[in-house]
Amino acid sequence: MLPFEGGVTNTENGTLLLALLLAAGYMFYGQRRNTPLKVVAKTLSVTMLAGLSASAGGPWLLTLALMLCAAGDFFLAIEQMDKRFFLAGLGAFLAGHIAYVVLFVALPQPDNALPQWTLAIVGVAMVAVALGMGRRLFPVTGELRWPVSAYVAVILIMGLASLWNGAGLIVAGAACFMVSDSILAAERFLMKAESPFRQFAGPAVWITYFAAQVLILFGVLGVFLA
Repeated sequence: MLPFEGGVTNTENGTLLLALLLAAGYMFYGQRRNTPLKVVAKTLSVTMLAGLSASAGGPWLLTLALMLCAAGDFFLAIEQMDKRFFLAGLGAFLAGHIAYVVLFVALPQPDNALPQWTLAIVGVAMVAVALGMGRRLFPVTGELRWPVSAYVAVILIMGLASLWNGAGLIVAGAACFMVSDSILAAERFLMKAESPFRQFAGPAVWITYFAAQVLILFGVLGVFLA
């Protein structure tokens, strides 16, 4: 599925290019500024991926999951200006992960699925990361401990659901999503304000997150449209 035929004048290619430009704009401009342009770039980058899913004939659950994640991006972008929107963002992403779980389980398993031993290793790593993060976050998240714990559980289920399908891009995307959320949680709840790693956390979160969405998008399209 990647790249699409027809050059940049092709609808799918144009949509993907716009999404990448918006993601790059947020990466280099938006992360350090609290402006409406930041909110627009962050939200529209994944919204364009949802549009790409729809225009390419992808499953509606894929489009829905991407739209829910775009809503989560919107709430978390404005949350930096108004802390009341954090739970709304968390809830939108949680709903997006549930949509991904249903999608991954419903998809047919591809003929070129990853070997079982590879899936087993990835599954053990996913469980270890989720349990480790849950154990570290529970004592330090205060009144958010139960919503955060529920989110950790759901994203683990999403990761394991990707193994059920076994497509390489889908598994890689789910793993990137878990890595991104782990870095984000560490930055928000575990890192000290003076930690030198904070300057790298934001870019790492965004790169792994956007890569996750792109990998899942093309992984699902590759299986669904095969």
